[in-house]
Amino acid sequence: MLLSGGLAACAYEGAGDPARTAGTEQISRPAPSAPTKGPEILGAETRNYAELQKRLATARGPALLDDSGPADGPGVGFSKTGKVTTAGRYTVTAACVGIPNAQMVISGPASEQLLSLDLDCSGVSSKVVELQEGYVGAALMRHDPNGPWTGAVAGVRITAE
Repeated sequence: MLLSGGLAACAYEGAGDPARTAGTEQISRPAPSAPTKGPEILGAETRNYAELQKRLATARGPALLDDSGPADGPGVGFSKTGKVTTAGRYTVTAACVGIPNAQMVISGPASEQLLSLDLDCSGVSSKVVELQEGYVGAALMRHDPNGPWTGAVAGVRITAE
């Protein structure tokens, strides 16, 4: 008796696809969604990006690498790579807005860490570095990537001397 009830749930109709029965029905659940930023956070983020661009504009010359991103909340930070075609002196300019501090890491060929910048978000940090030919990367490191969004942002610009 139990066997016939179990087989009834697996009944097929013809040679095509199996028919859905109460025994094979799947519960469809929506995919988890990422939290969204509310209008207040988006407004703060827009203002902070405008201030960040003013701060990074102090970097003169053609940019080898230029990137920015959120400095808090889910999906925090950024990581960008640029190619150094001429070895020499380059200026790394970094800033953040909307939080007290952040950390930026600059790496060279073979992921060799060239520079770690502890950013005070009240200003701009600039350092001159010697870069060899190859790839250079910049990444924003944040201490609380699971915290709430506040609209804080950070960015970096690497320019030729």
